[in-house]
Amino acid sequence: MSSIDISNKEFNSLSQLIYSESGINIHTGKMELLKSKIAKRMRSTKISSYNNYLKYLAGNKDEITEFIDTVTTNHSFFFRENTSVQRMIDALQLENKLSQRTFNIWCAACSTGDEPYSVAVQMLEQGLRFSILATDISHSVLNTAMRGVYTRERVKNVPTPLLHKYFQKGTGKKTDYVRVKKEVMSYIDFKKFNLISDPVPCEKFDVIMCRNVMIYFDNTTTEKVINSLYHALKNGGIFIIGQAESLMSLKHKFKSVKNTPSTFQK
Repeated sequence: MSSIDISNKEFNSLSQLIYSESGINIHTGKMELLKSKIAKRMRSTKISSYNNYLKYLAGNKDEITEFIDTVTTNHSFFFRENTSVQRMIDALQLENKLSQRTFNIWCAACSTGDEPYSVAVQMLEQGLRFSILATDISHSVLNTAMRGVYTRERVKNVPTPLLHKYFQKGTGKKTDYVRVKKEVMSYIDFKKFNLISDPVPCEKFDVIMCRNVMIYFDNTTTEKVINSLYHALKNGGIFIIGQAESLMSLKHKFKSVKNTPSTFQK
């Protein structure tokens, strides 16, 4: 399984398949990574022939999604890059003083759920009314998100009072795990969504977070995604990207928010 050999033609075909389905740009420097991920999926699908797996992959959209999930790094944890979230909540609090209402938030690449749950507990702590749509292309990460069970390592950045208030500590064999309380879960709707091919929801959002996924896109795909998300925001709505991402040199209508990292406004 470790001796998989991919020709340049096969690599180009496979990378183009990934690109067309997800917008993720796999360059030749990722050849060894791709080999190891193919081997992993062959073990999972119990397909022993490399050529048979490629045929199976090309004809099975669910498997393409699972394969893409193994190629991308779903490295996530609670309260990641939280400064931009805190600033966003401060802005919503000011708006809430003027007109109390329910804020609609979209976490557009939610991975295993760490991000939407982190936002939810902080919104709840501030007494704000809200709903969160949390989407991802991968079934497997969404299943993890909907279970709401995480290792204590993943929640080490959550302030202790919030950890005690919004999480349940595991017992017995689950001592090293915590579960998000159902109260928090009730504010979040997890759904499968492809940023490249699916039409944006009809509802307009006060906040859209699309963090640490565009690092896998080329400029053409990133422009397509951010301009699509722009139309899903309310006027004056907030758009937040990852700290390792940038909108520089891209064509878009967002305005940068001063003194707020990775944050833009419609």
